[in-house]
Amino acid sequence: MYYKAHCSIKAYRVVSQVLRLMNLLGKFARDLPMFFAVALLTLLLLSLTALYLPPPEEFITELRQTGKELESIANITHVSVRAIIIFLNNARVNTLLAVPFISIIIYPTMIVTTAWVLRVVVSEIANSTAIMQGILYQSIILLLLLPHSYLETLSYGIAFVCSNKLMVALLRDLRKKRFTEDIILYYIFAMAVSFLILLIAAFVESYLMPA
Repeated sequence: MYYKAHCSIKAYRVVSQVLRLMNLLGKFARDLPMFFAVALLTLLLLSLTALYLPPPEEFITELRQTGKELESIANITHVSVRAIIIFLNNARVNTLLAVPFISIIIYPTMIVTTAWVLRVVVSEIANSTAIMQGILYQSIILLLLLPHSYLETLSYGIAFVCSNKLMVALLRDLRKKRFTEDIILYYIFAMAVSFLILLIAAFVESYLMPA
């Protein structure tokens, strides 16, 4: 009798966990359109910022240093090592985007900084304003076409959206002096998916880099 009761409890727990996982997947699926919308918006803002908002002179030296660091990563021959370094660099940004309240500041900062680095790197290649403008347009088009760009911005979009949803939930539930476990579980689940996508993007980017 005890054995049957023990098995029933274990079966109930397994079913509960499966149902909870299905619930998380359902919520994530419902949020997918918002994630993709933020990812596409990010690419659009990156493109417009790089094209029409040149960086201030006082930041150019620092941005050039960042460009050299990216170039040094590209010079690493081992694909896996290169991918891990790319992932760790991008994971720092994703972690900041995943923090409630802070992500609102980090998101526009990330867009402007990335766009300025792209513009400075292109200006280092070009010898004249006319050539730079042509190369810049080509670089933006390339950015929009590369598969890892979509994966990275999708990962950032998930982190940004979920951190803001958690922020709203915190403000709402703390005011009511209650907090539901499902909100935290969904946040952790979404962040895990976000970092997994970012890891895949890093390997794709590493593989596409010229040897």
